[in-house]
This record gives sequence, structure tokens and C-alpha cells, in this order.
Amino acid sequence: MARSNIRTVVSFEVIRTLRTRVFWVGALLGPIMLAVVIGASVLSSSSAASTGNDANAGVSFEWTDPSGVVDPALATAAGGTEIADPAQGVADVKAGRVEAFFAFPADPGQDPIVVHAVDKGILSSGQYTGLASSLLQRSASEKIGDPVLVKLASGSIATSLTTYKNGQVTPGVWGMIAPLSFIALLFIIVVMQGNRMLTATLEEKENRVTEMILTTIRPASLLTGKVLALGIIGIIQALVIVIPTAVVGWILASTGKIPSLDLSKLVFQPVPMILGTLILLGGFLLFTCSLVAIGAAMPTVRDAQGMYATVLLLLILPIYVVVWMLTSPDNVLVGVLTYFPWTAPITALARNAFGLLAWWQGAIIVVILFATAGVVFLVAARLFQYGSVEYSKKISVRAALGSGK
Repeated sequence: MARSNIRTVVSFEVIRTLRTRVFWVGALLGPIMLAVVIGASVLSSSSAASTGNDANAGVSFEWTDPSGVVDPALATAAGGTEIADPAQGVADVKAGRVEAFFAFPADPGQDPIVVHAVDKGILSSGQYTGLASSLLQRSASEKIGDPVLVKLASGSIATSLTTYKNGQVTPGVWGMIAPLSFIALLFIIVVMQGNRMLTATLEEKENRVTEMILTTIRPASLLTGKVLALGIIGIIQALVIVIPTAVVGWILASTGKIPSLDLSKLVFQPVPMILGTLILLGGFLLFTCSLVAIGAAMPTVRDAQGMYATVLLLLILPIYVVVWMLTSPDNVLVGVLTYFPWTAPITALARNAFGLLAWWQGAIIVVILFATAGVVFLVAARLFQYGSVEYSKKISVRAALGSGK
């Protein structure tokens, strides 16, 4: 009978949530915002490339060059006119006779190029400095003559890095991306699901129907059903985030819209991926049970909101010590954050992604997370049973645990 009741609670909570517009708006908001950001980046990159390609076209300018580095033929071909008096160049720009005046310095290695130009807005005006710099660089390249020396002098030096650990090749940054995604996923799900976790037990209490519900199902069974339902909803929300993001990334990578996005370089290492998945599940379960326990102890949603902020603070606290994780992974504070249950998920996931978490350490953390989640669930069940009909004040944990009710 209890199993049947749990199944009923799970199906009711899941179906009710999935039928609401709020859930789908919240679930799809992340992928939509990501798509907008990526789309804007692609468009701005295309616009910048177009501006860069057109920087040398359609700009009338005058120039002076006491250094003699600038090639007159290149400058003339770009639409420039050499003059002798810098004051004349500034006056011509002010009068609108030319769009820009470039005063190349006598010592280009030490002094900057002084540019006077017609204001075309903060984005378009950048083409003037780009054109002036390009003229100087191209002229210098021609004087050097040797393409290899030109490339070396400009700093365009290609490198190829291969790193090793315990005699094995390490994947570097491309091996960190997938494990790091677990951090973003955990944070997004907890933030988006937080209010639902808090109200899992408060809704019936505020509506004064708890007594009626508990006549047909035990408090522990009701709470179990709600936690399972939250877990299923969290998995659905994760899939809604991951699948569109993966599809958009694959499309952008395959079409070459973002040249630096090469998904073929991604490395999925078995141990970090397995540990990351288990830590993500354990962390999600722990925070779910913690927020459900808070909801069970509080009489109203308003009273529970203050504690929700504390839980979120514990979740994001490890982000502030990420530098210590990288530079001093054996630091005492990093160790405390790694094994303290409510800070362990983000800390362990970060160390796992950076290759600073041994498999046995990850296994210990997984056990800690699931064990603590189990204890918190039992406390939540006791709080819910003790305070299921308490509508005016928060429940005392000591009184609830010590009660024989």
C-alpha cells in the first residue's frame, strides 16, 4: 500500500509540475539565453571581421611620417595623402575635408601614432586606429623583406603543448570542459528548483490540507514521493538544458560559425566523468533534502526564504577559493570545503575537473554526500511528521527529534 501511495505522489507531483508554464519557461530560459549570447557573439564577430576587412576601404585621410617607415605607395592606395604640416591635417579633419589624419611618430618603436578623425561612434571609430597600425606594420614588413622574420617579429609564433602526468598524456583544457559543465548544471538546477524544493511540504500546510492527506499516507511515504518527484523533475530540467546546448554547439562547430569551437578536441575521461556524475547526483539529492527539511520546519514560504539564501551561500562559497584549489590543493581550508557536505559538491567538482581529485577521494565524497542526504531526509521526515499541522511557528529540531510522536 505504501509503495502504491509513493507512486501516486510521484506521478501527481511530476505531472502537475510538467503541466505548468512556469516550469517550461524556467527550464528553457537557460538554453534560450545561451543561444542569444552565442548568436550575439557570432554576429558581433562577423561584424568585426567585416569592419576589419573594410577598414582600408572608403576612408580619406592625410598623413605625416618623419620616421620614413610608411610606404607612400601603400598609403596612397589606401586613400591617403601625404602632407608636410600636422596642423593642416588636424584643421582638415575639423573642417570635414578628410575623415582622418595620421601623425606617425619619428620613433614608432617608442611613441604612439596620433590619430585625429571624424567621430563615427564608439564601434566604427576603431577602424581609424586599425588602418593606421596596419599601414605601419605592412610598411615595416616590406622593409624587412623576409616573410619568416616578419612573422617572428609580429609575435605570430605557433606552439604545440603536450603535457604528461604519471607517464601518460593529459588532455589539458579540452579534458576539463566536460567535467566543469557539471558545476554549471548543479548550480542552475538548484537555483531553478530551489523554490519548488522549499514549497514541497509547505504548500499543503499553508492550504490546511495536511491532516486530510496524512489520513491516507504516512508522512515518510509522502516525503519520499515528493523527493523522488523532485529528482525526476531535476533530471528532466537537466536534459532540457543539456540537449539544446549540445545541439546548438554541434551546429555552430560543424558550420564553422565559431572557428575556435572544435568539439572533436573534447576529451571525456571515464573516471572524472563518472565521479562528476555521482557527485552531481549526490549534491543535488543533498540540497533537495536540505531544502525540503527547511520547508518542513517552517510554517510559511516567507519564513523559509531566509534559510534558502543560507543554503545558496554554502553552494557558491567554494567559488571564492578556486585560486587556492589550483595553487594549494592541500590547503586546510580547501580540504574542509572538499569534505564538508554542503560545500563538497562544487569544491569536489572543480577539483575533479582540474585533475586535483584522486578517485578514492571522489569515492569518499560521494559516500559522504549520499549518507548525509539520507540523514537529512530522515530529519526532514521527522520534522514533517512532528510539525505537519503546525501553522503558526517554526518547528524545533530538538523537540521534533526527541518527540515520540
